[in-house]
Formats: sequence, structure tokens, C-alpha cells
Amino acid sequence: MKESTTSPYAWAIVGAGPAGIASVGLLLDAGIQPETILWIDPDFQVGDFGALWGEVSSNTSVKLFLDFLNNIKAFEYSQRPSIFSLEALPPNGFSPLKSVAEPLQWVTDHLRKKVTSIQGKVTKQTAKNHAWHLTIGEATYAAEKVILATGAAPKSLPLSLGKEITLSQALNPEKLASSIKRSDTVAVFGASHSAMIIIRNLLEAGAKQVNNFYLHPIRYAISMGDWTLYDNTGLKGETAKWVKQNLGSQLHPKVQRFISTKENIDKYTTASDKVIYATGFTQRAPWCDDIDLQQYDTSCGIIAPGLFGAGIGFPIKVTDPNGNQALNVGLWKFMNDIRRMLPIWQKYSL
Repeated sequence: MKESTTSPYAWAIVGAGPAGIASVGLLLDAGIQPETILWIDPDFQVGDFGALWGEVSSNTSVKLFLDFLNNIKAFEYSQRPSIFSLEALPPNGFSPLKSVAEPLQWVTDHLRKKVTSIQGKVTKQTAKNHAWHLTIGEATYAAEKVILATGAAPKSLPLSLGKEITLSQALNPEKLASSIKRSDTVAVFGASHSAMIIIRNLLEAGAKQVNNFYLHPIRYAISMGDWTLYDNTGLKGETAKWVKQNLGSQLHPKVQRFISTKENIDKYTTASDKVIYATGFTQRAPWCDDIDLQQYDTSCGIIAPGLFGAGIGFPIKVTDPNGNQALNVGLWKFMNDIRRMLPIWQKYSL
């Protein structure tokens, strides 16, 4: 295996989705020299955010997306060669994620001109000689500190209920329409933002029946002035409006909803032709000897000395004024969490 011939980098960022982009920018804002930063990703195409979720309607306002782009100085967003479509939308409105992926791709390309970037997939990470050694194919690269911004994969459930439609297919109206027949009864598991979008997509695609299985009632995010009730778990924007009209006080005639108990699943899924799981995400990260990456510190993203997590694979737990706890997810939140945690990470070395 080929070892890196250079001295260890000061920092390596693994992943180029929103959290990876924010991590690179905030390291530069903190005065870390560009030549000491290594950025690794298989594609540098804004991660799953850019590749899979473009047709999804956001639950983050246009204003917060623009604040994300403008609040990290190293992005130098004012230097963009043209105005992106996102900037023409109402600030308090919501947008399809593809409108956000466009400026994020420009930022990615801009940052890659500043730091060292390697296109490839990290398969293993090992701590030795006061540095983390990252394996990419037949080569390894060393860094004193590593930020894993490797994202997360959709969860599934060990149930045999019909042909499974993947989450990425279900959240793309065109792909979903080609995956079902008008005679299909489709079981949808989940009550999240994604699950509600999927139910709407199925109805618009002409599905015969949608059976929705859930663990908790539908929740709506409510602004309380200086904080938001159910900010990370409640429905927002156009999706919340649609759900109130079609699943709230009066249930759409083609939809049935059931608490997700074994009894209900056994009783109401026997006739399902297709099934879709919108039940959350599971961490995606390279193998690490002797460390359970899922046991990271949810208050500050520390995994081990010199090894840190950020983004949807390593979300930070927050508590609202009512005492409700949730995992912080969203570009604006990733940026603020990383900015808060970075001074801690800088001191927490191998």
C-alpha cells in the first residue's frame, strides 16, 4: 500500500456534502492554512444532497440557505459569476433542493482551488504515530485531525411486504410514477417531512391506495418568536400546508393511516403491492479499528481524539425551551454547530 510521502496534513475532511463544504469553509475562516487541509470525496457533486434529493421541497427557508452561503467568508460567494435561481425566490419561502445544490456546487469548485482535494472513497481509518491514516484504494494519507462529513443512508425495515421502492425513487415524482401502477396499493412507513412528500407523490402518480404506518402523530413546526417548536421534527412550508388540507382534519379518500403496531402491520399490509420506508437515516462512515462511530459525543461531535463528526451522519442533540430533545439537521444548523464545535476540536488532539 502506498503511503503519503508528505508530512501529515493538519486537517482532513471526508465528504463534500453540505457539512463537508461548511467544514472546509469554517476551517479556512479560522485561519487554517489552505495547503494543510486535505478534502476527500468520491465525486465532489454536493453529496447525496446534490445527487439524490434535488426534487425534494426543502423544509429550510430560502433566507437561511442564502445566509449559509454568505456567512462563511471563505466561500467568497460575492464572487460568483452569475445569480443563481435560488436568489430570485421569496426569502421566507421554500425551494426544491436542486436550486440549493447549484450554488453549493459553485462553492465546492471554488474551495477546491484553495485546498488539496482527492477524488476517492476512504475505506478505513487508523490512528498511529500521532496522526490518522486514511486509506483510499492503494494509497494512504495522514492527517493530525479528521472531520467525517460522510452523510447517512436511508434506513429500511426487515419486513416482507411487497416490492420495495427506494427513498430516492419515492422522492422523485418522475421516477416514482414509473415505479408504480394505478392498481397498486402502497405501504408507506413514517410520518416525517419525507414521508408526507411521498404520500403526495403517490397520489399525484395515481396510486390506487396508500396505507401510511406511523409511530407518532403528525407534527408541525411552529414559530414561537425566538425559537421554533418541533424545529427538527415538524412539517414546514408547502408540505405542511398540503398535509393539513389532505391528511389533517379530513383524510384523503385514497389514504389510510395506522399506528405502526405488529397487529396493524399484519392486518393491513397483506394486500400491499409496493412498500416505501421513510423511517430516517443511518450513519455512513469508513471503518475505524476499535471505535464504534455511533457512540460519538452528541453534544460536540467528538468521536475520538483528533476524530470528529459533522452533518446528518453525526447530528448534534439540542433541547428546546420546552425540554424537547431532537437531532439538529439542516445546512444552517450544520454551519452553526460546526462553528461552535471547532474551537473544541482544535484542542482535542491525538
